[in-house]
Amino acid sequence: MKIIFIGVAITIVILILIVMNFRTKKAIDFYIRHSYGDKKRVKDDINDRMEAISLLYDNEKKNYSPSELIDDVTWDDLDMNSIFLRADHTDSFAGEQCLYSSLHILSDNNQSSVMNNETAAFFNKNEEKRNNVRKLLHSVGKPINGYYSVGIAENLSTKHLPYKSIYPVLLISLVTFGVLGLVLRSPLLLMLLIANYLLNLVVHIFLRASFEARLESLFSMGLTINAGFSISKIVPELSKDAAGSLKKLKKASSIMNLLNMKNSMLKSDDPLSSLASYITGPFMLDMILYTMGLNELSDKTDDYLKVYRFVGDIDCSIAIASFRESLSTYCTPKFNDDKSIEFTGVFHPMITDPIANDIKQKKNVILTGSNASGKSTFIKSVAINLILAQTIFTCTAESACVPRCGVITSMAVRDDLASGESYYIREIKYLKRMTECVKQGRLLFLAIDEILKGTNTKERIAASKAVLRYFNEKNCMLIVATHDVDLAEAFDGLYENFYFCEKLDEEDIIFDYTIHKGICRSSNAIKLLSVIGFPDEIVNSALSEL
Repeated sequence: MKIIFIGVAITIVILILIVMNFRTKKAIDFYIRHSYGDKKRVKDDINDRMEAISLLYDNEKKNYSPSELIDDVTWDDLDMNSIFLRADHTDSFAGEQCLYSSLHILSDNNQSSVMNNETAAFFNKNEEKRNNVRKLLHSVGKPINGYYSVGIAENLSTKHLPYKSIYPVLLISLVTFGVLGLVLRSPLLLMLLIANYLLNLVVHIFLRASFEARLESLFSMGLTINAGFSISKIVPELSKDAAGSLKKLKKASSIMNLLNMKNSMLKSDDPLSSLASYITGPFMLDMILYTMGLNELSDKTDDYLKVYRFVGDIDCSIAIASFRESLSTYCTPKFNDDKSIEFTGVFHPMITDPIANDIKQKKNVILTGSNASGKSTFIKSVAINLILAQTIFTCTAESACVPRCGVITSMAVRDDLASGESYYIREIKYLKRMTECVKQGRLLFLAIDEILKGTNTKERIAASKAVLRYFNEKNCMLIVATHDVDLAEAFDGLYENFYFCEKLDEEDIIFDYTIHKGICRSSNAIKLLSVIGFPDEIVNSALSEL
């Protein structure tokens, strides 16, 4: 009767596990199918890991000159973190890091053989292969320690656990005492077995507590390599460049498979997993496998990084295809060798129901217009789409023909109370970095919003003219926004003039947010005081001063 009861209990447990596994797979399948092209993909926890996401870029940026990178000022000016989050349809930590890094690098040498327009289009058309690859990437996931695996790979020699040669000895002695104690039925040997077991347990608990993150990062390296092997079987046509590195990592993959199997058994929070940890921990298998894995990878760092990039770039390519599907309008840009920018129907990717504009820039541009008319948003739209065109081959526009170039901005200037720098000091420092980058000779797109507004009118005009003459002689494309009509008139012909404006009535100001050719000679600063409800005596007093 007891045997029947035990058999029934075991059967019920097995059935429950099968049902749970089936439901989990169904939930993942549902997510994979329905999250593609969804612009509201959940990222509640992403701000907690932004520092970790940036680690790959911190490593890769050393290989590029300043003019090939989106610097921190430009990234913040354009709020590129929001653009990154909007485009982040990745499923793995490798994909997320590769996307973040790629959005920072505008170099002709940053063209991946995998992450390109053709690969994005391939995955958009091949739903079955896309879904199968995404399931693999989803299984890799975004564990926080995975983001540190690149750093581990680059410094493998410093990542060994202390006293690494002692762990096999502890295992051998445990097994020896156990076997001999049972065979010889020796109380002494059995006592030594218990002592050895307890010693191993203490050592294992201490090491797991002290080096958990390091072990988890190596687990993640194993997941990445395994994903690389599996992806290469699903899409062999995209995996040729990674094939050699994958072959070299086959032994390391086998070792880390064993490590991951053991780790998976102990990851659950249920009591059985905790008990299993105490039972199997003293055998020191995870420590031994960790050491073997590091030894196997010690001379294969470049191969691992290549496989890491392969997995990340595949994930990015699918993310790009999904991002495109989530947009109301997009185009794949054409690239020219000219010093010109042409967008039709370009708009800011973060604005709901945006007003699209056309721009054909063959000269440097001065942009005039009244407050809140759309100048800054338009400049950001152009700058952001120049970045997206060169990094993820996608523009939020009807059509785009642009050059490959660097992008540098000076827009959201603020006082720095911590350093004691005034607005004007910060502003001229931002402009100074532009003058340094243009010396490198690479074609640059420069965007300046409200040039030198931190000083008095007379000196502002004089200094602005000098800055505009300087940049006009350099290899750059400049859009500068200003309220100074005198400045626009002085450079009319040398620079192209465009403007944004508004329509006024007695009660309100109506903006069309549409770019026009020419110079804006109207202003709305005092009218805005009235519109938002300032007292009439202030408005009338201001008007009387004109």
